[in-house]
Amino acid sequence: MERFHDQGEYRTWNDEMIRRHDPGAYYASPFVRWLEGFRIRAILRELKATRKGRFLEIGCGFGFVLEKIDIRSGFARCAGLDLSRPSLKAARGRLGSTLPLIEGDAMALPFRNGTFDAVLLTEVIEHVPDPVAVLKEAARVIAPGGVLLVTAPNEAMINRLKIVLRKTGLWRLFFSRYDAADHMEDEWHLHLVTPNLLSRWIREAGISQPRQRMVPFPFLPLRNIATAKIGSATESGTNANSD
Repeated sequence: MERFHDQGEYRTWNDEMIRRHDPGAYYASPFVRWLEGFRIRAILRELKATRKGRFLEIGCGFGFVLEKIDIRSGFARCAGLDLSRPSLKAARGRLGSTLPLIEGDAMALPFRNGTFDAVLLTEVIEHVPDPVAVLKEAARVIAPGGVLLVTAPNEAMINRLKIVLRKTGLWRLFFSRYDAADHMEDEWHLHLVTPNLLSRWIREAGISQPRQRMVPFPFLPLRNIATAKIGSATESGTNANSD
């Protein structure tokens, strides 16, 4: 945590970023819900092979994505984890009392090795101080044969789109309640995540080469989706301590 002295300092900073960049206001936009629908449908397609098993979303935030996966996926068990208490409170209000929501650190997951068949980090990896450590932990709690799915923003394309929307006056039409920074990498995002960088992090975490795709459209690649199969006991961390 080079930028932060300890987890408490990081938690305080993260909660301030959530307050400043209110995800609830972001998802209040019908345009955002339409656009993010492409990401959610792509995630569901990538998770298809593991849908009857156990699913965890790391960094579930306000529960917008987890809600869709819980309703549409057919997983036997879904759970969400987040470091932020305000986010989990909002998620609980959205998801009700039956779906497990856990307060926890992505670098020290409170689960045994191989607990889940699929783990998702969607628009999370750019916010964490040590992406490789987070990916290692995610792989540890996935059973052999399971799937790790990571999505990240294509920051350069998103920044260009913001400029166009603001210059044309369309920003206020699409985002009446939300105003993002011109460059989120100067604010809430700790890393500028490119497909090559994400692939390198995944390999450094000891995970097999991921398959990557961009959504929503080839001419508008706003999100990168990386899917990696956890195919061995070593990758899934079954040789590590389970306590």
